[in-house]
Amino acid sequence: MKITGTHLGILLILVFFTVQVFADDNIISLEQSGDNLNLQIVQIGHNNKIRMLDDQSYINNSPNLSMHLEQHNSRTGNLNEMVFDEMSGSGNSIRIGQGVSLDDASDTTFYYDGWETGGHYFEIDLYGNNNNISGYQINNTNTDSGHTANIHIAGSSNDLWYVQKQDGGKTFNLDVYNSDNDISIIQRGNNDTHTANIELDGNFGTDFYLLQDGLNPNGGRTYTIEQFCNNPAGCSVSVTQND
Repeated sequence: MKITGTHLGILLILVFFTVQVFADDNIISLEQSGDNLNLQIVQIGHNNKIRMLDDQSYINNSPNLSMHLEQHNSRTGNLNEMVFDEMSGSGNSIRIGQGVSLDDASDTTFYYDGWETGGHYFEIDLYGNNNNISGYQINNTNTDSGHTANIHIAGSSNDLWYVQKQDGGKTFNLDVYNSDNDISIIQRGNNDTHTANIELDGNFGTDFYLLQDGLNPNGGRTYTIEQFCNNPAGCSVSVTQND
C-alpha cells in the first residue's frame, strides 16, 4: 500500500492481515506534506512494515500532525518494523505501539492482550520543536526476536516516553540535539539483555530518566550516556537498575 500526497484532514487506515503468510510482507509506504493530518494505521500479521515511500521521501513541515500507529505480530522470529527516515515539523503527536500496550504518557488506548511472539523495530529521525512521542514495544514469548528502537531528535522542548517490556532482548539507541527536552526510557523484563546507548547534546541540557528493571540471570543491563551541559544549574540525569 502506498500513501503519498498533501493532506489536510483525517486519514484512517486499518490493515488486518491475520492469515499466516510466509513470503509476502505487508508494507505501507508514506510521503506527506501539509498541516493537521490525523493518521491512524493498524497492521496485524507477519513482517509488517510502515516506512517512507523511498530514500527521497519525507514527512515535511507538518504542524499539528497526529500519528497513531499500531502493529501486531503473531509468529515467532518475524519482525514488525516502522522506519521514518525524515520527519520535520513542530507541535506533532506521535504514538506508536508494537505488540501493543501503553498506559501512560498519556495513554489514548492501544492495549491488546493477545499473544505477541515476533520482534519489533522502530526508527525515526525527527527535526522540530514541541513534539510529543509515546512508544511501546511488548513481547509475550521468550525469544531472540526482541525490541530495538533507534531515535534521533534535533530540536527543543520535545517529550519522549518509551517502554520496551517483557520477553526478548531490548536495545535503545538515542541521539538528542538541542535543549529542554524531557525523556523517559523504561526497559523491563526477565531473562534477557537490556542495552541503552544515549547521547544528549544542547546548551541547556535534557531531563533524562532511564529504568532497566527485571531478573536477568542470563542477560544483563548496560548503558552508556554522553551529555553536554552548559547550564549553571546543572542537567538532570537519572538511571535506575533493579533486580
